[in-house]
Amino acid sequence: MDTFKFMKDDWVKEKGGSQLMQVDEYQVVETTASQNGSTSLPLTRRIFSGKVWCTWVNKNKAVVTQPFWEDDLEPATYRQAEIHAYPSLNQTL
Repeated sequence: MDTFKFMKDDWVKEKGGSQLMQVDEYQVVETTASQNGSTSLPLTRRIFSGKVWCTWVNKNKAVVTQPFWEDDLEPATYRQAEIHAYPSLNQTL
């Protein structure tokens, strides 16, 4: 059983970095193994690959989703100064 450092929607950043990102999902891969050396009944399992997909908005306002090694990430704290507020488009003057 895998133990994950982060959960979906956790805020993270690369170690030593400042880009605030949100955990989207864990990458899993399928592996095939033989039971007791028999190739007639292969066992297929889904396991955690070690990569976490994170999403953020870059400086060009484009949404980016990219995989990172879980060990290269650290928890990020929420800071109001890093959130850009935009006025609502439905406001009346």
